[in-house]
Amino acid sequence: MEFDRIQVDKALMNLAIEETLQGIGKGVFQQVGNKLYKKHRCYFVDCLEHPEYLSDVLQEMFGKASESIIESIRNKLVEFSGNKPISKFLVHLGN
Repeated sequence: MEFDRIQVDKALMNLAIEETLQGIGKGVFQQVGNKLYKKHRCYFVDCLEHPEYLSDVLQEMFGKASESIIESIRNKLVEFSGNKPISKFLVHLGN
């Protein structure tokens, strides 16, 4: 059952990231995903355990604007912050 919860949390996180990045512009989700893999050898779903990787790539690509991107991701996930993995992700994202 725990495995299923983690998979659901990863899917929720991935959707929040995807929705936020696609809202910026066409192809941004793919560009960030490519950079994430190239630099840290991980995919978006791996960011649940390593939010610092996502923060790093967003900062590198968007500079100060990464703060509002991170805030948008947080806002999309706040209702799920009762889930421990998502709560931990939210705490460490952007720090």
